[in-house]
Amino acid sequence: MSAERSPDQRTIRPDVTMDFGLQGPPSSQPAHTMADTSGAGLDKDTNAVDDLATRTAPAEATSKTLKRIASYEIVSEIGRGGMGVVYQARDPRLKRTVALKVILAGGHAGEVELARFQIEAEAVARLKHQNFVQIYEVGADEGLPFLALEYCAGGSLEDRILASVQTPRESAALIAKLAAAMHHAHQVGVIHRDLKPGNILFDNAGEPKITDFGLAKRVGEDDSHTRTVSVMGSLGYMSPEQASGHTRDATPAVDVYALGAILYRLLTGKTPFEGSSTAESLQLVINGVPVAIRRLRPSCPRDLETICLKCLEKLPANRYHTAEELADDLNRFLRGEPITARAASPVEQLASWSRRNPLPTTIAIGGVMMLATLAGAMALTTYRNYRAIESIQHREMRVQELRGRILYLDEVLTGSCSLAAVTGEPRWQERYTRFLPELDSAINEATALVPEARSQLADVDGANSALVRLEDQAFALVRERHLDEAWQLLNGDEYRRNKNEYAQGLASFSDRLQKHSETAIEAAHREAMGFLIAAISLGTVAALILLVGAYSMFRMLRQRSAAAG
Repeated sequence: MSAERSPDQRTIRPDVTMDFGLQGPPSSQPAHTMADTSGAGLDKDTNAVDDLATRTAPAEATSKTLKRIASYEIVSEIGRGGMGVVYQARDPRLKRTVALKVILAGGHAGEVELARFQIEAEAVARLKHQNFVQIYEVGADEGLPFLALEYCAGGSLEDRILASVQTPRESAALIAKLAAAMHHAHQVGVIHRDLKPGNILFDNAGEPKITDFGLAKRVGEDDSHTRTVSVMGSLGYMSPEQASGHTRDATPAVDVYALGAILYRLLTGKTPFEGSSTAESLQLVINGVPVAIRRLRPSCPRDLETICLKCLEKLPANRYHTAEELADDLNRFLRGEPITARAASPVEQLASWSRRNPLPTTIAIGGVMMLATLAGAMALTTYRNYRAIESIQHREMRVQELRGRILYLDEVLTGSCSLAAVTGEPRWQERYTRFLPELDSAINEATALVPEARSQLADVDGANSALVRLEDQAFALVRERHLDEAWQLLNGDEYRRNKNEYAQGLASFSDRLQKHSETAIEAAHREAMGFLIAAISLGTVAALILLVGAYSMFRMLRQRSAAAG
């Protein structure tokens, strides 16, 4: 990919300005080289290349003879761009060094140049933050507009990047400071639109200062000097919306993107997108995907890579909503705390891969659908089996409880009759009368739970009726105080025979209930085993489909790797 071209193959500098801008010190380049790389604009409002060519020579001649502007004594030229030039100057009134920025065309400057010069002055004046270059004075000397700005002797971030490699923590700390400063700018309604290493200077204490607000815009302003479709910004750091020409619609998200591009440069040594031509670079900015930072610099922490790539999202809504959020996440990284940023959505990554690989995707979808069907069937059957076994277990427990209750109540009734015959006390008949309905209720509930067991009780209905009749007779004899006769009746052959027959019927009824429960559980287990066999078969088919998909994907990747090699 073009984004991985080696430095000697590049034909586009990462700091190429797509509009009128001012660049850092020309000491390492001739003046015309600085102008070519910083002022060869693609702004569709103006033919900047031709205009710059006609103006550079007179300006150079002027700079050689210019000794004073207003009350400022010119020391040397420190920067030049398509729109203006910056001098190091001495303010004899306050005995301090300043950066004096003037328009190259002087009194011949057009409306666009004057408007941007005025915007820069107003923008800088609104910013009361230690990480912005401060403005001292706005004026004009014999038709030559100028700005007196804070002088930063520590060079630019571009110089530092070229001089040495920045560590990840140093890079994160720097961008956190710049993000906090840009949040202040956004809060007061200023969007920079041209953040890049060349526009970040350092003072003697090493404190970063953001400068060059020539392309700045106020939030909500008309921005009438810029057409609706206009490419403005620096090529290596402009956002997709700027590269698409929607400059007038720029929001603070463009500065968040630029901060991410600067962080990417600090971490990898190159900008996110570097094409072999300006047009190719613009297309990469709009549609390309940046190379993963850890691929270029494996030692980069994963969280810092995630933060950087979130800033470089194509859609502004997917970036950090504010520069403050970016600063907060970077500070979390520096403190070793979990960050809030997350990598691109897996759904988005999957959709992108699927569009590029239709065959493996189709196979994978088929396998996933089969697995989903299998999982659904397994879940449904497991639930049904669980509910069935649970129901059987509850019923079995209730049936066993009723079985014990029936046997207990039968003994209570028999015992009540015997005690009444021995003691003659009426309370035993009262006890008998109270428990007899409970026995009938328990028997009815048990037969409702297991209807097929009803036949066992039907066989002993005669014995039950005989027992009830004999017990009624015994209680009648007790009431008449014929206790001996009542005792003989309850211990007679007829009562014992019917009692034994009824007890056997109850035992048979209980066995029937137990057998029914065991049969139902066995049926549920057989159903579960059959489903397990079916699930294993379907799972095997689904696994084969997924293996075919994985093999197809592996072959495709190998073919692409071989083609790339």
